Amino acid sequence: MQNINTIWIIICGCFVFFMQAGFICYEVGFVQSKNVIFVAIENLLTFMITTVGFCLFGFPLMFGNTYHGIIGNSFWFFRGVSEASPLGYSFIFFQLMFAATAVTIFAGSMSERAKLLPLQMAAFISAVFIFPVYGHWVWGGLFLKQDTWLSGLGFIDFAGATVVHTTAGFIALAGSIVVGRRIKTKNGKSNIPFAVLGVFILWFAWFGFNGGSILAFNDKVGLILLNTNLAASSGMLGALTMNMLLRRKGGFLISIFNGVLGGLVAITADSYYLGPIAALAIGFLSGMTVDLSRHLLDKWGIDDAVGAVPIHLFGGLSGTLLLPFFMNAEYLHTGNRIRQFFIQFLGLSVNFFWAFGVAFLMFKIIDKSVGLRVTMEEEEKGLNIVEFSDIYSWEKYIEISGYETEIKQKNDLLRKQARLLTVTEEQEKTKLARDLHDGVGQSLAALKLILGMTKKQLLTSDAQPKQEKLLKNTEKAVVLAENSIDEIRNVLNNLKPEQLKENGLTGGLEAMTKDLNEMGDLSCSLKIMKPIPPFDEIITLNIYRIIQEALTNIVKHAEAQNVVILAGAIGKYDFYDFQITDDGIGFNSENGEYGVGIPSMSDRVKMLGGQFKIDSKEGKGTRVVVEVPID
Repeated sequence: MQNINTIWIIICGCFVFFMQAGFICYEVGFVQSKNVIFVAIENLLTFMITTVGFCLFGFPLMFGNTYHGIIGNSFWFFRGVSEASPLGYSFIFFQLMFAATAVTIFAGSMSERAKLLPLQMAAFISAVFIFPVYGHWVWGGLFLKQDTWLSGLGFIDFAGATVVHTTAGFIALAGSIVVGRRIKTKNGKSNIPFAVLGVFILWFAWFGFNGGSILAFNDKVGLILLNTNLAASSGMLGALTMNMLLRRKGGFLISIFNGVLGGLVAITADSYYLGPIAALAIGFLSGMTVDLSRHLLDKWGIDDAVGAVPIHLFGGLSGTLLLPFFMNAEYLHTGNRIRQFFIQFLGLSVNFFWAFGVAFLMFKIIDKSVGLRVTMEEEEKGLNIVEFSDIYSWEKYIEISGYETEIKQKNDLLRKQARLLTVTEEQEKTKLARDLHDGVGQSLAALKLILGMTKKQLLTSDAQPKQEKLLKNTEKAVVLAENSIDEIRNVLNNLKPEQLKENGLTGGLEAMTKDLNEMGDLSCSLKIMKPIPPFDEIITLNIYRIIQEALTNIVKHAEAQNVVILAGAIGKYDFYDFQITDDGIGFNSENGEYGVGIPSMSDRVKMLGGQFKIDSKEGKGTRVVVEVPID
């Protein structure tokens, strides 16, 4: 009988080892093609480091003779293993596969932006310290018959929903927070068939995960395997239900994957202690929880490349906390479901403070010392190139970045410039028509009227009065003609401001300020806090028109005495700002009731890709803020 148990544990250990292939397929299915080599090699190196580190250091800490139920301290370098338990080296092999699973999980969540060396450092620390210490608190009596502090309180975790999966989930959460979000690039696509293959491999390997945790081959194995399969299937159904309830557009496939794996993680805590119907219920509820958690993590801005946190952390939390309410009463360690629930909650709380706390500190130290994340340029290239100098990836990157990306950028720029030019021309035509109508048109109409009156007077009046009236009307006509000429010059100057052409936007604004001051009724000052960028001709003209429109509104409506043009004061990254502030009568800007000028300014700013804001209150003046992209 002993030989059968040992053979069963070894077979199940091989099943769990096969999870590594499942993790690689699953991760490769989600990461971009420029990072798939890195993911595969990183998983291989992580398994190597975990094997050496856990066997030499982690296993003694996890399963050695306990020190006050806190830490193990024996079996160093395999000494005394065969004498301590009939399972001997088979047990080490089986538990090593669990440790490798926990360590592999968190690395996947940080894919596509974390460096190779820091990930291996984190893998070693997790394998020899974070995972074994918490594992000792829960499972320290599995190899040697001894009590450790959490198991002594009655905490239950049959096959590692907490020891393996929430521990890995908390480490993944800490790493994802410290390393930050990925930049959004389109260099490569995900491979859904690979992800599906990974799910099936993990599903298959999970039978060893749960089936071997009984550490014997007996009549309970069939129930454990059935419960495992039922929870995976109902987990998929639960995740799809949550996806439908959230009415999310897309994400259908991700819900399927998360539901299956989340159900498997949840039942890992429970498969020995409950019947098939309870397994279906736990799988369904866990699938819903996992899919909801994915939605919340996206909302909170936590970037998990492969969904490790929703699947392993929230799946493990669900299975561990639901267990007291669905397990057969004969298996309760505390004799009471509510008390068992609080013990389960305590175990998870301890897991959070230990795994997340130590991991967060670990990643912070690694980030400050050797650097956790690759640069933005390296992330765009892909880690296949950055870490392994893969020739095929280099060729692909050069092809994409050197041709498609460049052409796309040029086309986008040309389209943007064409739209900008078209709108600018239309607005300039509108302005020209308004200037001609309001200025030159009115003057010429008055001139025509005066000349008509002069002609009529000449026909009806005596000679002497005729001459006097003719002289007065002629003088008026001359004045109007001069005004018309000045108006035409102004219109022509507005069409192509000379100062703007010769001295750029800075010169144009200085000339505009000078002209405004020469009117005598308004004091205008220009303050340039940092040099105005060399915008191209079209953008320069649009900015000039925006400020000109703002000043025109002040002259016509504000009844202001002072106005200040402030340039470059805010200093926002990649933007340059202009602020026009007056001390006039102001108006209520909150009601949104504007004339033609303000919407025109806003349209121009939006056309430039900038931001427009107007702040005014009655009796307290007005401030117009224009922010324009530098690039």
